[in-house]
Amino acid sequence: MGKDLIINSFKQITGFTDIELETVLKYFETKKIKKKSVLLHAGKVANEVYFIINGCIRLFCVKDGEELSTYFFTEKMFAGAYDSFISRKPSRHSIETLEDCQVLVLTYQALEELYAIFPKMNEFVRKSIEERFVILHDLFTSYILNGPEERYLNLQKERPDLLNRIPQHQIASFLGITPVSLSRIRNRLVKKP
Repeated sequence: MGKDLIINSFKQITGFTDIELETVLKYFETKKIKKKSVLLHAGKVANEVYFIINGCIRLFCVKDGEELSTYFFTEKMFAGAYDSFISRKPSRHSIETLEDCQVLVLTYQALEELYAIFPKMNEFVRKSIEERFVILHDLFTSYILNGPEERYLNLQKERPDLLNRIPQHQIASFLGITPVSLSRIRNRLVKKP
């Protein structure tokens, strides 16, 4: 089942044939990872990206001893600290699983080998990164233009599944607010007609 998900993702983004995809998939390793597993510690170079078959993965950084959630990855998404993975520089982020996960893992070395075999892999990675860039740009712009309630409403509209899957204090940090502020926003919205 997991291989079907990634095959469909590849087909949507690039023109890989079924035969090419069979070869590409040999470079991915299927793993089951327990909840609360740290996949990357800040300060280390990211050597893997993860295609999520099921589960949820959190990207976060630590400032003044407080964890700040910067993104949540769920099913049919590639998860990872892309900046570190591509630049080969230490990541400022950490990555952990928030749920038991089943993933397909692609290492940096495997990706390099795929580039040599299939030039189309460059297109796939470029398009994946462009998609991620647009999402992150929208998030960044939202922090500048929107207030906390608007950011919450956007999250509720764009990714409603997260609201029941992610601990509220992590949702709050993702929105750039305190858990108390998040609680007030939710209460206010419930009372609105």
